[in-house]
Formats: sequence, structure tokens, C-alpha cells
Amino acid sequence: MIAIKKELTVETTQENAFRVFSQQMNLWWPRSHHVGKTPMASMVLEPKLAGRWYSTHEGGEECEIGYVKNYEPNSRLVLVWQLSGEFKHDPSLHTEVEVNFIIQGPQKTLVKFEHRHVETLGKAVDGMNQG
Repeated sequence: MIAIKKELTVETTQENAFRVFSQQMNLWWPRSHHVGKTPMASMVLEPKLAGRWYSTHEGGEECEIGYVKNYEPNSRLVLVWQLSGEFKHDPSLHTEVEVNFIIQGPQKTLVKFEHRHVETLGKAVDGMNQG
């Protein structure tokens, strides 16, 4: 199994880090990283087990990215990424994105990110470990 792992310490509470990551993706998701035919309007993660993960685009288009596999408020998310190496939605594809939010202090949280099974994405994985 090939995994991409990243860690980031943020100067905020565990609760706020989780909220911004999961419920305000639109604030931090790069506008250039989308699969729609028109410019991206928002990135959406429905905050619940089996919730949709998708982007919306100018003109009303919605593009599926995956879904929520585990939802543990304030501490852990596991998302299923269903975009192929060509960045096309593939409902049979199931790579996992796990994000853990670990308290490091009153206003400090360690965010641990792991994208597992990326070998199924083919050559596209070569450029993914840079972001």
C-alpha cells in the first residue's frame, strides 16, 4: 500500500481545526483544483456518515469527489476519494483520506493527513506528494 502522509500544526483549538477542515473547505481548498467544466464555486463536505463530498461550479454543475466513511467530530475524518488518476469520478474507486486532529495545547492542534491506496491512481500519484 502506498500512502501520502503530511502533518501540519495549526494555532487553533482542535474543535476549530476540525470545523474549518470539514465544514469550511471552501475557505482553504485551492480554486484551481477541481474537475468541473466551469470555474469552481464551492467545495462541500456533508458533515455526517456517508455524507457527500463534491464541488459546485458556476452554472450549477456538481462534481462528485467521494463520501464520508467515518465522521468523529473534532477528532477524526475518513473520506473516500473516488477520482481516478485522470481526475474523473469513478464510483468503483476507493482510496482513503484519513485526517486526525490531535490536541497539542489550548490553542494548538496537530493535523495528521494520510491518503492511502494511492497506487490505484497510476502515474498521477507521482505529482501528488508535493501538495
